Amino acid sequence: MKKENIKTALKVIFSLGLGILIFWYVYKDWDIDTLMDNLRGVRIIWIIIPLFIALLSHFLRAVRWKMLIDPLGKEVNLWNVYGAVMAGYCINYAVPRAGEIARCGLIKKYEGVSFTKLLGTLIVDRSVDIIVEGFVILLTIALQYSEIMQLAEQYHLIEGAIGLLSNPITWIIIVSLIALPFLFRKAIKNTKIYAKIKEMLSNVANGLKSVLKLEHKGLFILYSILIFVCYYFMFYLCFFAFDYTENLSMLCGLSAFVMGSLGIIAPVQGGLGAWHVLVIGTLVTYGVFEDQACSFALLVHGSQTLMLISVGILAMALMFYFNKKKTNA
Repeated sequence: MKKENIKTALKVIFSLGLGILIFWYVYKDWDIDTLMDNLRGVRIIWIIIPLFIALLSHFLRAVRWKMLIDPLGKEVNLWNVYGAVMAGYCINYAVPRAGEIARCGLIKKYEGVSFTKLLGTLIVDRSVDIIVEGFVILLTIALQYSEIMQLAEQYHLIEGAIGLLSNPITWIIIVSLIALPFLFRKAIKNTKIYAKIKEMLSNVANGLKSVLKLEHKGLFILYSILIFVCYYFMFYLCFFAFDYTENLSMLCGLSAFVMGSLGIIAPVQGGLGAWHVLVIGTLVTYGVFEDQACSFALLVHGSQTLMLISVGILAMALMFYFNKKKTNA
């Protein structure tokens, strides 16, 4: 147990340190007075409205997840599911990716559903997100190809990919990753890693079975689309809070939203630093001055992070209070 605690602590320190380092690198050369000047006159209503849209998106996520859980044999309380979702986002700011495990744990605790089955539904939940986001990325590339290529050149992504693929070591690694598991397949089957992978695939299979049992598959797809529509508007509407972004197009918002989403995937708390770099770079590509883009990213990410943390803490407290009250009744 002590070893696991040390590993968790090191993971938190590394991810938080990396996020702070990227954040510091982005803002180290900017004068605080300049950044604050860019925030004067901000129309705060256009920061607040996206926060409510964010809460709506997370509610839709809870409804969609409940649709996956109910076929497992027990109809769960929607507000417990919503509370678990919000608590998970909050916990992700402490330990990246731990929020997904935590929300399964909360539903197991308060609803009595099998943890491994919940994990299977969560894997399906995330898999659907990846599919939808993949479509969004492809749509963005199709609609904003020249701007996306400009961003790729700005961050030397194309040169980096070409350089990586032209390196013989890369191909040695690829061939080894394919050949070695085949050559040592008997030994691998006896390892803990193989057992965990097998268990994960079993969980995915159970999750897929729950999807097949859904009574309203069309509604599930609709919720999946609406979640990302909400995500988009909780970002895009923030443009109207600032004089220097209010005239940017919805397509610009789509590009910046997609780039920010890629930043959230980074192994740092809430995309700290990585989100800022990619959103700022996108806005600069569309003609926003860099100091203004920095101010935009600072306020938008900061406000939405503060909301997720505060609502997540509140959700955990309310879940404990109401479920304890229900147990004692």
